Amino acid sequence: MRPVRGELSGRVVVVTRPRARAEDLARQLRARGARTIFAPLIKTLPPRSARALDAALRGFARFDAAAFASAAAVEAFFARARKVLGHAPRSPRAVGAVGPATRAALLARGWRAVSPRESTGAALARALRPGPGMRVLVPRAERARPELAEGLRRAGARVSAVTAYRTVPDAAGRRALKAALARGADAVVFASGSAAASAVAALGRERARRAFRTCAAVAIGPTTAAELRARAISPAALSRGTDAESLADAVVAALARRRP
Repeated sequence: MRPVRGELSGRVVVVTRPRARAEDLARQLRARGARTIFAPLIKTLPPRSARALDAALRGFARFDAAAFASAAAVEAFFARARKVLGHAPRSPRAVGAVGPATRAALLARGWRAVSPRESTGAALARALRPGPGMRVLVPRAERARPELAEGLRRAGARVSAVTAYRTVPDAAGRRALKAALARGADAVVFASGSAAASAVAALGRERARRAFRTCAAVAIGPTTAAELRARAISPAALSRGTDAESLADAVVAALARRRP
């Protein structure tokens, strides 16, 4: 869908990703007339221990496939590879990416990946088509959802799920979110379940529930939507994809139902 100039005119949209990873979305929103506020709710840090990841990198040639459930996992994996190996490892026979942003992060490093239509870990496990005995490396967040690794194991794959990074709350972003909501922001875009969890933890469950009665919570996909619902917040819209244009379209759809 091409952006319609002015369809978000006068609307204030909070973007909860770090600015460096959300400029495309901000441009899409501004092209539609919105004013954007950056309020990153989580930040990425190295794992508490990189021992398992380092061992996987040193023995990477034994893996038949690698699966990535986020662009952050891609960035952390390749950053650690440069430190441990001094170079990026050669792509394995099969590579999986949960969605377009993750696939693009891999392609930028010379790896081509398959992606499922639905951006979930379970769908990614199916898209990789693992066979019995297939050795799959899954670099992931410290508290990653289990669907990807479990789906691969059910198909008979031998999975090594290693911690590549961890996420922690971003205090400055939480303050920015609170201020934006207090000033009457029209929508908040959640691009991960951990961002949704961080928002509710910062606001408190009851305050968050009240705030999102009038402010539209827009979810990047079903996993993030489920995290919002688990905290008694009904998503106003789900994006059809994980790219910036799809997210911006979801904001338009959400706010079309909430005329100022």
